[in-house]
Amino acid sequence: MLGVNPLYRLIAALGLLLFVAQAAAQEARVAAAANGDVIALYSTYVEKRLLRTHFDRAAATLSLVPFGPPGVENFAVAPDGAFIVYSTTRDDGAGVPVTYLSLLDHAGDDLGGPMRSPVGAIMAMALSPRGDRVAVSSEHGWLALLAVEGTGNARRLARLKEIGVSADRQFTFAFRPDGGLVVIVDDWQATWLSNDGTVQRTVDLKTLNGDLQPADYPNGSLFLLTWSPRDDRFAVGWGAGPMFTTIFDSDGHRVKPAGAENDFNFGASLIEFVDGGDAAILYGMEAPVLVRLKSLDATPFGDPGVSVGGCTPLGGGREVALRADERIALWSLDGKRLTNPVGLDNYILGAAAAGAQDELIVAAERGGWVDLYTKDGNFLRRVQSGLPDRNGLVALSADGDTLAALGSDDLGVIEGLRARAWVAALPRQSGSLVAVAGDGSRLAAEGPNQTVLSWPHAGGEADRIALRAGEQAPGRRLSSLAVSTKGDAIAVAEEGAAVWLIDPADKSVRRIDLAAASVAPLPDGSGFAVGLADGTVGRLSRDGVPQGPFFKAADLGGVGRIVVAPDGQSVIAVEDDDRQSRHLAWDGKVLAGPYRAGDSESISGGFFHEGSPMLIVRFSGPTTDEAFGVVDFAPPGMRTVKPLDPPR
Repeated sequence: MLGVNPLYRLIAALGLLLFVAQAAAQEARVAAAANGDVIALYSTYVEKRLLRTHFDRAAATLSLVPFGPPGVENFAVAPDGAFIVYSTTRDDGAGVPVTYLSLLDHAGDDLGGPMRSPVGAIMAMALSPRGDRVAVSSEHGWLALLAVEGTGNARRLARLKEIGVSADRQFTFAFRPDGGLVVIVDDWQATWLSNDGTVQRTVDLKTLNGDLQPADYPNGSLFLLTWSPRDDRFAVGWGAGPMFTTIFDSDGHRVKPAGAENDFNFGASLIEFVDGGDAAILYGMEAPVLVRLKSLDATPFGDPGVSVGGCTPLGGGREVALRADERIALWSLDGKRLTNPVGLDNYILGAAAAGAQDELIVAAERGGWVDLYTKDGNFLRRVQSGLPDRNGLVALSADGDTLAALGSDDLGVIEGLRARAWVAALPRQSGSLVAVAGDGSRLAAEGPNQTVLSWPHAGGEADRIALRAGEQAPGRRLSSLAVSTKGDAIAVAEEGAAVWLIDPADKSVRRIDLAAASVAPLPDGSGFAVGLADGTVGRLSRDGVPQGPFFKAADLGGVGRIVVAPDGQSVIAVEDDDRQSRHLAWDGKVLAGPYRAGDSESISGGFFHEGSPMLIVRFSGPTTDEAFGVVDFAPPGMRTVKPLDPPR
């Protein structure tokens, strides 16, 4: 027998303390069907797209349509929407991400081919008012100036100049109407550059404005320059919280808001110049206001009480698109809403820029994907759960036809592993357990305050079933959840204390005194398998009566995960530190294993494939991303791993 670290013996002796340390033991981002040939993995993939938003004046409506390639990270739009410059990051095969710059025409087709970014990863991007220059910055203090050469479909990008700005401070930049570039570092040093990047003059804004102070907050705080199309004003949004906007005249002197005695700052973090530069909308941190720049009077703008995440003037600057709650509405400058708010299902909306007439180009993201694989580890396809969470959880029915994806706020259900069937909003402070009946007829999730939420196959309002408060052990969490094969019973493990058996038809609840850690359905529907804190495993009928003796299945601590074979004759038991697993018969005979996880490896699940027990392992390290793979119970020197990786 392998030697055991004394620390592990201490943990085993302390018993239930291990469950506290392993509070996430049953939270699974990956699940396998018992009878179907499918594995589902909640994906960290985030689709990044551009959306074209078009305002139909006759109908007073907005439409949003994805266009162009996926993977867009930064973008800028040429005047009248003639073309778009954008950046993407891709792995060229050496394992190192590389950033590229590309052009799109109005239809979303590539122009001129990609150019490797001269400054690496791009933090910010701007396109000149004439559409002939592009400026991009890196997080390492560099600024690159590019030319847009040619016209029409012959347009392409060409490198002009790289400029080292500041190695240890944030900086921001913006084009002036004549095509010159202004760069401001967060010590308030401003530099005017010509069209080709030559320095014209440098101004210390602290000298012109005596009480300006260099930033003393860490990089990553707000520092953003916006230039007026009239060339008579510029504004800087700054601060680490609270955040402010300061407006300057073209020479660099601050201008004072109307009615202010000493304060030169607006209580807003972002600004957009509108009406040709005669006015500006300030927003962020506070409700939007419209400021007339001649008088600097501020008046409320938009819906009071609505938190605006974005404000973008359309071409001409007389109408603005306001973004709030992942929806967009169009407003006139006189405060009239011209359209109802519109959003696109599952998309989170980000930066926006004016496109062609009556158009807005919006950067958007979709998370909440689930990657599907065969049990051999071969990638099938990716499906949209509708949940934006990057770290969602999944559960599969035994037949592999019904998938439940659990996020922090919603439960998304997919039928046939293709189309989303329904989404249910979760109560606040719901838990992180989810389960599906073997035939998909019922779904269950952990609700708030020691409750279980239950839905029939078709969805609808959830039944909230409370465990009897007087019979619960204080301070114990719910550590595992299972639904019977036909959806007519639910089992919940209360860590180290009890198994709760629920009849979803009449919402009756029965408590069985067992130091439970995990539960799983028996394939014949007769009851549930139970893993205990003392490392034993056994079976309970649906009325709580033991079916045969409990037997030892774990060396150290409890049994954190259990998977019953489709024929019901054996079980996979995973120890609650997710480091060791065995395949056992119900008389306690070890049929395969133990499987011991290697360095930077843990066991996230198990399944049976063509009668053989298999494990799903998770790989992670301090310098590597999380990854999953499928392994069998072969000895460590002989086992092979089939990675669960989607194709590039």
